[in-house]
Amino acid sequence: MAAQRSEEAIRFFVTSNQEGRELAEREFAASLPAVMLTSGFAAGRQLAPFRRLRRFAFVAMTSLMCGATAFVAVGLAHFFVDGYKHGKLFHLGYVFLSGLAALLVVLLTIRSRPDRARSADGYLEEWVEACREALIVGIALVVTAFFWRPALVKGSAFSRGTILLSIPLVALFLGITRSAVRDVLLRLRRRGHNLASVVVIGDGPSANSFMKSLEAQTGSGYRVIAHITDTPPDGDLGAVLEKLSKEVPIDEVVISSFAMAPEQIASIVSHHGMRGARLRAVPEMFGLPPSKVSIEAFGDFPLLTLFENPVRGPHWAVKRAVDLIGGSFCLAVAGLPMLVMALFVRITSPGPVLFRQERVGMDGKRFELLKFRSMTAGASDQVHREFMFQMLTGQDEAGTTAGGFFKLTDDPRITKVGKILRRYSLDELPQLLNVLKGDMSLVGPRPALAYEVDLYEDWQRRRLDVLPGMTGLWQVSGRSRLSPADMLRLDVHYAETWSLFKDVLIILKTVPAILRDDAR
Repeated sequence: MAAQRSEEAIRFFVTSNQEGRELAEREFAASLPAVMLTSGFAAGRQLAPFRRLRRFAFVAMTSLMCGATAFVAVGLAHFFVDGYKHGKLFHLGYVFLSGLAALLVVLLTIRSRPDRARSADGYLEEWVEACREALIVGIALVVTAFFWRPALVKGSAFSRGTILLSIPLVALFLGITRSAVRDVLLRLRRRGHNLASVVVIGDGPSANSFMKSLEAQTGSGYRVIAHITDTPPDGDLGAVLEKLSKEVPIDEVVISSFAMAPEQIASIVSHHGMRGARLRAVPEMFGLPPSKVSIEAFGDFPLLTLFENPVRGPHWAVKRAVDLIGGSFCLAVAGLPMLVMALFVRITSPGPVLFRQERVGMDGKRFELLKFRSMTAGASDQVHREFMFQMLTGQDEAGTTAGGFFKLTDDPRITKVGKILRRYSLDELPQLLNVLKGDMSLVGPRPALAYEVDLYEDWQRRRLDVLPGMTGLWQVSGRSRLSPADMLRLDVHYAETWSLFKDVLIILKTVPAILRDDAR
């Protein structure tokens, strides 16, 4: 009986406490009629105490882990280069250099604030940052060991090999550590921790779409706590935000409303309740791919700039390097088999070995695509034109279910050797030359024909935002089970959400997909 009464008392206390919180939230919401409190408000209010302390602890732990990683990396470099020579595992000079490297990495990690990383798929950024920090550490080690030489290391002799080996080892160890920390951070955010509190101002389509996007991308680390739907010209939004910040600390305020006067925006910026919060704006402009837009200043006006390539900066350099290295390697390995295939194509049917066709690449640029000829020479493309028109306009349901979207089955124009080449996608090997030339990439949307592009809807043209590829997302996703709309949708999804990790994954899945007959 005593245990039952105790359980009932605990249940009553919890229920009363919860009802009290809900009542307080209703009363608070009633005091702000133009504000819609979301479910994130209650969660943010609950986690508000000790929020700064938890973030400080996360940054401190991450910094110490990265510093220890750098210390070990420099020590291992010394052991690999000098340890076997002198038989000494510890050397005072190298201990000093290891400590210096650790201190530098700790300071650089604190400065980068890993708790504020907002990209849900930012592992490449972590490796780029690791390489940057490793270069800084390497420069510091060179200056300390060979130029500055403080009292502690004046009598020590340092090996250039050790310093040189330290740089890639620090980059490798830091990249692994930072990637692991990013993974932990994403897991914490999916459980509701380390989230930035966001207030959205505006009631237009872009405001609602923006909030839905934040809810879908849980790993980005944002939580919408309130939505201010009404912005009267005489309203004091600064006071409203101050009242909200007293309940839940506000990290960012996002404006998505054309109805706001410049004076209102200025009052928000200058209000003391906005201290520590970032102010952002979502433009009411749809149709621009987010990955291709940047903002530049022109006098007092911010201008949206449309890039030619969404994969830009270090991302573009890495992707192009992968294409060049991977394409050269594949061409070197497949060079002799390609000569044999070319010989079979030439002796089994009259006509040229290579089939050249104009295709539409990135941003509508035309280029000449190369393939091994798999059809009879001079075959008309009228059958394919009619087939593509029926498929893209949804007039051929039978063809869709059969999985014959881009390649006709039982096409009388295909030669015997061509059937074998097509079965294993060997006819596309000459496209490695297109990759090296820069017209194509190893991974990307399928290069489209001009008359296919003419049939595209506006959203389908997004697939032209990146370089076409030899293999792609839908080719490894079970082509025979996908509808034409699904294939185009996957191409658009790839163009808008590119990542190096996704490219590597697609490349690894391509050969099994071909052997399963999924990529034909």
